Amino acid sequence: MRLRLLISLGIVFFLLWHAIEQFSLQAEGLAGIFASVWFVFALLVVGGNLSALLHERHKKKNGAVETRTILESRRKGDQTHGRLRA
Repeated sequence: MRLRLLISLGIVFFLLWHAIEQFSLQAEGLAGIFASVWFVFALLVVGGNLSALLHERHKKKNGAVETRTILESRRKGDQTHGRLRA
């Protein structure tokens, strides 16, 4: 998961680097609105990926168990109980 987040951040920064050359935030009309909205969405992507990286680091630090692991153990428990009852 961490590698995917780092790759996503790298792609976003690469796109931002190219977009700064192409878009002008000072342009008027539709071009300026498009550039502004594009940069806002790009910054949201950066913020979301950074948040996910920090959340993952926090989970590892506190030894939290993933929800998926809990749900899988419950399913296995339900299956064994069903077999014992039958």
